[in-house]
Amino acid sequence: MTTISFDENINITKFKFKTLEDFQIYLVQKLQKSELSSAHKKVIKSRLNETEQNPDNFISFDKLKSSIKRK
Repeated sequence: MTTISFDENINITKFKFKTLEDFQIYLVQKLQKSELSSAHKKVIKSRLNETEQNPDNFISFDKLKSSIKRK
């Protein structure tokens, strides 16, 4: 299971959500509003730089998807 953590207190009570889906939607919306940490930004910037400097070492997501064959 993935652990989700928030920097702020979100005060969730069991009566706030009618269904598990409502709770999941709330969490996704909360995560979309949160900003990446400086450590995450540094990793992303490093990976982008690597792909720009060595484009032949990578494939696009579309090429990856098309190369996967279902059995």
